[in-house]
Amino acid sequence: MSQENYPLRPERPLGVSILTIGDGVTLGVIPVLRGGLSIATSSSQGEISMITMCLSLGLPIAILTAAIGTFKGNDRARMGLLFLLTIYFSLNIFQNVTLIIAGNLAPEDQIRSIGGIFIAIISVLINLWYFLRPNTIIYFRRPIQPQQQGKPY
Repeated sequence: MSQENYPLRPERPLGVSILTIGDGVTLGVIPVLRGGLSIATSSSQGEISMITMCLSLGLPIAILTAAIGTFKGNDRARMGLLFLLTIYFSLNIFQNVTLIIAGNLAPEDQIRSIGGIFIAIISVLINLWYFLRPNTIIYFRRPIQPQQQGKPY
């Protein structure tokens, strides 16, 4: 088979760079620093549950790891990133809807929660749309090096 049948991977699309760096920093690095700081400054270690620790540190670390893998061109990391972002934004939407339904928020906090819902929906849709586009998928699925035709003797 000729090299035309197996075209090499194109350069990393600008959108992949922008989204993975943005997701990695805003949903990975910043929450890990914020969560680690709040856990470190907590008055009593008994009030930090395992679920709180996993959500405040585990999920952002997983998002950061998947974003780095996606930035490097790993297709499994791309799918993992989409899965983790969907979980992250779904939890964010659930939290804001719960706060609004509870009715204990001041009007300015209600507006902030509604804005958080819209931002989460828009963010997950942008990531899903971009990383599931055929042109983006081609980048992740093409080989980096030419395929060997057989072993030379």
